[in-house]
Amino acid sequence: MNPSKLFPFRRALERPRLRLFCLPYAGGSAAMYRPWVEAFGPEVEVCPVEMAGRGVRMAEPPVRDMKRLCDFLVGPVAELAGQVPIVFFGHSMGARISFELACRLGDKVRHLVASGSSAPEIPARLGAEQGAKPIALLTDEEFRLRLRTLGGTPLEILDNDEMMERVLPVVRADFILVERYRAAPQAQLSVPLTVLRGTEDPGVSYPDAERWQLRTSAAFRLKEISGGHFFLESQRDAVLAEVKRDLSALLAG
Repeated sequence: MNPSKLFPFRRALERPRLRLFCLPYAGGSAAMYRPWVEAFGPEVEVCPVEMAGRGVRMAEPPVRDMKRLCDFLVGPVAELAGQVPIVFFGHSMGARISFELACRLGDKVRHLVASGSSAPEIPARLGAEQGAKPIALLTDEEFRLRLRTLGGTPLEILDNDEMMERVLPVVRADFILVERYRAAPQAQLSVPLTVLRGTEDPGVSYPDAERWQLRTSAAFRLKEISGGHFFLESQRDAVLAEVKRDLSALLAG
């Protein structure tokens, strides 16, 4: 895979001390992290990760299986990182992908920030009540209704049949990936883990976010940020402030 396709908005730095890999929520793309690239100083190289089926990888079929996805990503991430320590940031789906990649990459990783996600062993609700029909079994109309309930998808897209015809397969694949994923019971990190939770997020309760603490043997921090599930966008500055706090501690160490 051409690195320019997998990390399309990366701004290569001459001597970074950390590489921050950013993973999107379901249906999201690397472009959502484009404003982050210039938000950090010359010691942090921000590397938004582009998923199949969107952006410059639009022609590639989306992946519905976490193991297959991480099998594909782990090599290019490790190769780009080289000898530079890694930090992962992921929101919702991205938090779970980040956790799996961090488990695989071991000593290369220095910190994980899991945003907008329950602990990885807890089934994701994805805008549905407990016991609701799985995403894979929903009709397109039922799935569009589920997306309206969850929020985050602009109404101009939801109401545009032509756009939804292009977008729906990608979003559905992401939702199925998250819905079917369960972290291995023994999977645990040995690096600090920060969890960010939206105060009004109906899909991620405080106790479910707090359970991330069991997934690391190192320091744990849980911070609530005002907003719903998509506080990543509505409270971008607050999210960036929390990430910078963690990275500053790493750079000072």
